[in-house]
Amino acid sequence: MTQITLNGISHHYRLEGPEDAPVLTLAHAQGFTLDSWAAQIDHFSDRYRVLALDLRGHGGTELAGKAYRIEDLALDVLALLDALGIKRTHYAGASLGGMAGFALALDHGERLRSVTFVTTQGILPQASMDGQKAATAVMRKDGAEARADAVLERYLRKGYREQQPESYAEVRRQFTTNPVEGYAEAGDAIFAMNFDPRIGEIDLPTMIIAGSDDIATTPERMTLYSKGIPGAKMDVIPNAGHMPYVEEATAFNKSLATFLDALSRN
Repeated sequence: MTQITLNGISHHYRLEGPEDAPVLTLAHAQGFTLDSWAAQIDHFSDRYRVLALDLRGHGGTELAGKAYRIEDLALDVLALLDALGIKRTHYAGASLGGMAGFALALDHGERLRSVTFVTTQGILPQASMDGQKAATAVMRKDGAEARADAVLERYLRKGYREQQPESYAEVRRQFTTNPVEGYAEAGDAIFAMNFDPRIGEIDLPTMIIAGSDDIATTPERMTLYSKGIPGAKMDVIPNAGHMPYVEEATAFNKSLATFLDALSRN
């Protein structure tokens, strides 16, 4: 685990795997940390140089302390790649991290070898905005503990808490130890984005991964991207909600590996 100052903010990241291997960058969902990618770091770091990072206001990365946009998260990723001497990377982003992936793919595509959008979308529906604003207001008043289980109930498949108590406790730890203001700052950036009208401009190998039981970003919602991005592929992970890389890590890893390894053979 390493700290580095980029764009005026101290950023936390993890870099593992062979130095001469292609790089795979992983960016997490709102409210969580790079630790949510533990199964992917372990699985892919034998043949990829895996770079996992904490986004602004999450994990070990400082709060922005001011309003920012999703495009600023993309610039943070680019600054980290530059600092590490990485010219191009495969990129996989979940939810908030996937939103940053839209900004990267649309405006900085020359830095990516491929992009994988995981349970994410390019504009948030009004009902989702209203729900998140209400949750944030409660957390500002009473702390993240006050909404942690409600958020995770929405994000994880039904029964996950009882079936996988240790995994549930870990993602809950991430959510409750992140600063509420980091969640709020990210929310404001999400509310301001609108990438959907531009998705046809993405000119990269693209993978879309949804969770079959995701109610936050449904598979039906994500078909917009599989149909609208030229050449995009899509996979739906069974028995998974908004965090398939945690809930069904083996199936998720197989899906992502099939996509990435095919590119390496071309």
